[in-house]
Amino acid sequence: MRLRIEDALDGAASRIEHVVGPSRVGKSMLIQALRRNFPESKVDGRRRVPVLVVQVPTPVSPLQLPSSVLEALGLPVHGSMNSGVLRLRMRDQLKLAGTRVVIFDEASHLVEPGARVPPRAAGDWFKMLADSLNLSLLLFGVPRLERLFEHNEQLRMRASAVRWMMPYDSRVPDSLKAFHDCVATYANLFKEAGYPIEVSATALTHQCYLLTGGLIGVLSRFMQELASQMAYQSPRPLTFTDCQAAARCIEAAGSPRIPAFEGPDVVLADIAPALLHQAFVQVMHDNNLAVPLLREMEGGVQ
Repeated sequence: MRLRIEDALDGAASRIEHVVGPSRVGKSMLIQALRRNFPESKVDGRRRVPVLVVQVPTPVSPLQLPSSVLEALGLPVHGSMNSGVLRLRMRDQLKLAGTRVVIFDEASHLVEPGARVPPRAAGDWFKMLADSLNLSLLLFGVPRLERLFEHNEQLRMRASAVRWMMPYDSRVPDSLKAFHDCVATYANLFKEAGYPIEVSATALTHQCYLLTGGLIGVLSRFMQELASQMAYQSPRPLTFTDCQAAARCIEAAGSPRIPAFEGPDVVLADIAPALLHQAFVQVMHDNNLAVPLLREMEGGVQ
């Protein structure tokens, strides 16, 4: 994704990309990272927003599509504006801001029950936006987002192949190592703040995997809860009991038959690979996704 944005900022032709993955897989975290990498600025006193992040509302109506773009630019939207006026104002303001890439978060809201924009019309709107301003569009959403492209062959033919963001798969060594690196990064932050986690690195990774099923968003939520529970305590080592208390305060994503941070500390590092895999399977089934064969596994979104 970063390379696509850099190409667009260098003047390349518009692209339409869509990134699909289950809830809490880390799509919003990726969007925020892209926003930080390409921040807005001021040039000669004028605001420049090369990469604009737009939150698609729900339920969404035809007027709300251009309105959401204007609101993302921080501009007021008057209720008396019709769709034509909104479209022209959106176009003019995007030009003034020097926007080259628009990221639509939760774009799958357009194909949810109750959406008041037919999928084909929504696809035409995105195609118009990309063509009229030579913008690159990045659409993020849950798997139902693919229906938007299924209902509009012109949008589908203009777009790149779908990019899947999947949970870390414990069966794949590189994937499990990447998950371990995420856990270790959080653990190092706690250590630097004076709260070292006194659970072995392997044990912490395995327990976090049981808790999350490989969803990085759930891992982030767990670490936030752990930090919150320590907010009013003096720096001290964090124990297995502290982790257990934090895990019980969040919605787990792994298999309910194998709860995380439950059981004696001495066996935590001996979690069987089959038990880790059950947490992954639970996440896939909860999102109506087929568990891939190992030979089907591919690299993540870049």
